[in-house]
Amino acid sequence: MKKFTILALALCLAVVMAAPVMAVDADFSGYYRVRGVYVQQYDLRDTSENNAFMNMSFRLQTVFKVSDILSVTTRFDALDGYIWGGGNDAATGGADNNLNFDRAYMTINAPLGKFDIGRQAGGTFGTKFLDSASSVDRIKYTKVIDDLTILAIFEKVTEGDSGLASSDDGDVDHDKYCLAAIKKMENVTAGVLGVFYNDKNTGSDANDANESTIKKYALNPYFVSKFGPLAIHGELCYIWGERDYDAAATADLDYKQLAYNVEGSYNLGAATVLAGYAFISGENTDATEVTAYNGVGNDWEKLLILTTNEIPALRDSLGGVGNVSTDGTLEVGAKIIYAGVVVSPVENVSLTFAAGSAKADEKPASYYSDDFGVEYDLTLNWKIYDNLTYTAIAAYLDAGDIFWTTNSTKPPNFDDTYALFHQLQLSF
Repeated sequence: MKKFTILALALCLAVVMAAPVMAVDADFSGYYRVRGVYVQQYDLRDTSENNAFMNMSFRLQTVFKVSDILSVTTRFDALDGYIWGGGNDAATGGADNNLNFDRAYMTINAPLGKFDIGRQAGGTFGTKFLDSASSVDRIKYTKVIDDLTILAIFEKVTEGDSGLASSDDGDVDHDKYCLAAIKKMENVTAGVLGVFYNDKNTGSDANDANESTIKKYALNPYFVSKFGPLAIHGELCYIWGERDYDAAATADLDYKQLAYNVEGSYNLGAATVLAGYAFISGENTDATEVTAYNGVGNDWEKLLILTTNEIPALRDSLGGVGNVSTDGTLEVGAKIIYAGVVVSPVENVSLTFAAGSAKADEKPASYYSDDFGVEYDLTLNWKIYDNLTYTAIAAYLDAGDIFWTTNSTKPPNFDDTYALFHQLQLSF
């Protein structure tokens, strides 16, 4: 008993002496924002009603730093997308889904590199083109060697083995493997990402006629450059692969998907002018090929009406067709040309005027036209205080004939539309 007591006291003393070393620091960051939206006749009929609402979101990210080597990061959203007077929108799970922990991962800064393990940020690489920031389940390894950064990622997209109904349901996961390199030079930063998708989660079980395996590959290079007043950036992604059906009677599918964007800007001192072009491949008529890309990305919002993902009425229902965001209807693909000018009348205020035109890459036989129309945007960014920013956007769409769909003549009551957006965000 005496030996046990001495051992217990020694253990307590060791814990007390180690307490200062085990202290945990916590860093907090996040934002609270409120938004307002007004869309006139989103179905492009002058006899329809308008769409107007306000919503809000609160985000808190916490980093628990155990030591210089170890830390844990968590993040949650409260009242994310909460509609004032109406509850949460459908995308956030309804009115009862007011708190969502979407990230929790550990970071190990080992001598051989940094490891991030758990549910963390994903869906982004290079420029904002094609990006759709999200939370994903992955292991990410990062190694910095002078001006070169190496990334290696394993990501679990879909888990199909955790609740097996029969022996046929095993090994039906969707896994993603990534390898990337980013090089920083004097005037240019360039990188390339390679991705392998191994998707076996494509049917209910091995006896299902639709059971198949999708193996896709992606090559995604980008560059960002600045030479004095001239800045140019670009990004490309090409996806190829095959969907192999288990049923011999079902024809396999080939994947050939392409998207790219290039943009240049020039600082004139009093103003900055910019111009760019984006291409998203659409679905062709070959039944054995998948050529439609997913979209321009939810974070690439060059034009409020045609590319936003934040306003459901425009994303899903614009003219009954939808816009060209990743979550919109984009089997037709898109060719987008745009230009703009940015001026700052005072130090904390910037005004951006932008205009853009979009056409479909592949027009279905049932569609009358491939023209999405021409959009004009005016954006105000006002930094009221260091941590408080107000943004307002007024956008007008001279709607194109693609929204007539199968009509060979202009439908009755067809009209253009405009949208107003404003946001007040306090960051900390």
